[in-house]
Amino acid sequence: MAGNMKVAIAGASGIGRHHAKWYNMLGCEVVGFWGRSEESCRATEKVLGDLFGFRGKGYQDLEQLLEREKPDLVDVCTPNELHYECALRSLEAGCHVLCEKPVVWQDDQQPEILLEKGRSLVESAQSRDLRFGVCTQYAASLPHYLKLYESACGKLKKIASFYAEMESMGGERRRSASEMWIDMAPHPLSLILKWMPTGAIVRESLQVAFKGGEARCTFGFAHGREVCRCEVIVRDVSAGDSVRRFGVNDFIVDIAGRPGVDGIFRTVLAHGDREVWGDDLMYLLIAQFVESIKDRRTTPLATGEMGLRNLQLQQQVLQFAFSQNRNGGDG
Repeated sequence: MAGNMKVAIAGASGIGRHHAKWYNMLGCEVVGFWGRSEESCRATEKVLGDLFGFRGKGYQDLEQLLEREKPDLVDVCTPNELHYECALRSLEAGCHVLCEKPVVWQDDQQPEILLEKGRSLVESAQSRDLRFGVCTQYAASLPHYLKLYESACGKLKKIASFYAEMESMGGERRRSASEMWIDMAPHPLSLILKWMPTGAIVRESLQVAFKGGEARCTFGFAHGREVCRCEVIVRDVSAGDSVRRFGVNDFIVDIAGRPGVDGIFRTVLAHGDREVWGDDLMYLLIAQFVESIKDRRTTPLATGEMGLRNLQLQQQVLQFAFSQNRNGGDG
């Protein structure tokens, strides 16, 4: 039961504090978190205490956290380069793992090494019969999207095209196109894979433009006998409201978060003057992951296997952009 499930957060000072809040709302016990320094741990303990009455402890040593608290589940919200080691050590300790995207990353490592590390995490979880999931939460919006789509267009029978445009504010320093692709591309790619899980990029159709803080790519995505025309744009913005939109067959919805009348943050999908409200997407992803641990008939919203396929697509586009750059193209 969720009330008996002990959760540890690896990296709770940023997005991890919101993950901790959702676990608490689900009735899990957040027993501790891993931080980088004594000062940051003390500060985060206070933040979590104010947020939901956290009574656990911050640790500077992950092994110590795993040994002393013996969590059932570790939620990995560290910087990208720490995902692999943190997830691996948690799985080896017998913990289920939910990891932020991308599932693994290291700027100085070759794609084949990163993919092998991703495979090793998937295999480690499988060999121990543990749940391993990835935080690509936009897939949780698809039931709400289909409600809007079917009210306007009827039942979705065939996906001929996919479009996604997602912006993010990076703070004082504008991030490069490749940094934006690493950070944001897993979200639209997860939507493509949720609709077409066995598909693959048609190599000769791939077109990529990485300029400034924007990464833009188009490609055919072959699934079965069909080929879906895909366009994905991610960009860094310095001010204003970040655009997040996606859709299939030219039926595009805007997606945003707003507080409801009860003050709880929720997700809103809008097409024209029609809106559909739902729970926060990360809350839905975490809730399904927790349920998948309690009831093995439930599958995580985004499994480790799906995270690995996502990483493969992400790398394919990134390497194409780098090859263009070496050859004097737009990349």
